[in-house]
Amino acid sequence: MEHSKSPRVSLGLPVYNGENFVSEAIQSILEQDFDDFELVITDNASTDRTADICLEIALRDKRIRYVRNARNLGAAANFNRAFELSSGTYFKWCAHDDVLDRGFLTDCVRALDDNAGHVIAYPRLLGIDETGQHTSYVERVLPDMGGSSPASRFRLMVAAHGWDAAMFGLWRRDCLLKTTLHEPYYGSDCALLAEMAILGPFVHAPNAILYSRDHPTRSVRLPSAERLAWQNPDGSTANAFELSTRVKHLVAIAYRHRGTAPLGSTLLHLLAWILDPLLVARFCLEAVGVVSPQLRSKLRGAGLGALRRIHAVSGRSPG
Repeated sequence: MEHSKSPRVSLGLPVYNGENFVSEAIQSILEQDFDDFELVITDNASTDRTADICLEIALRDKRIRYVRNARNLGAAANFNRAFELSSGTYFKWCAHDDVLDRGFLTDCVRALDDNAGHVIAYPRLLGIDETGQHTSYVERVLPDMGGSSPASRFRLMVAAHGWDAAMFGLWRRDCLLKTTLHEPYYGSDCALLAEMAILGPFVHAPNAILYSRDHPTRSVRLPSAERLAWQNPDGSTANAFELSTRVKHLVAIAYRHRGTAPLGSTLLHLLAWILDPLLVARFCLEAVGVVSPQLRSKLRGAGLGALRRIHAVSGRSPG
């Protein structure tokens, strides 16, 4: 049997009940002006029309591979499965509700080809709404990482609390294989980006554009209980311990890569981050949740409301 060579780029699209937007997301991938890619769709046992939509499109394009999980594995495991089934030199996770500009892959591939020591090429990220109309949202661009140490890059990404442009940028497969991948808790992507930053700097591909869609069923908009079930359907509880779990994960990452970034430096950076007053308040909320999840929810809601009022006055986004 003749085997074709692996594509330069693999795109993994994990999805669960994404019938509203998945067709548009796939179409934006198929319309890329860079065509040496495969698209691996991992369907987390959707109960809507997601399977029908994906299979219909896959029949028309041999670059698409549709895989349906026998049961809902949770978001983290489904993201990891999309990567594990891929084979390209470069890899990108795709959200089922986002849209790529036509030159996205060309510009990100060029950025990694031209910067051999960099591990992620990230685009400009602009906001769109449910209907695809542009919003005012523009994700920040972080400082240039070139020339910075592994420990300082780790500190930068820990403090960033996540970064969608990089999360949904283009990654070097060989570097991603050295990581812990996604763990089954909400916020694991933040830790994964910090781990990748230890392995190398990120490079900005400013001509690549990712349109990030905001809508009511987006994971960040879900109530805590639904968000927990989305991430880990077999282990959801009333008290998330999301931040505490992330800290534990970051400590494990620091130890794992102690040969690249001195353990003392990464742990000091982590301690400085943990002592931020807002984070201390979040740890206290998690502790309150042990005794009373209802009180935790009320206090969390009051805190978020206060933050929104503060940011509204200052003209800044709380994200």
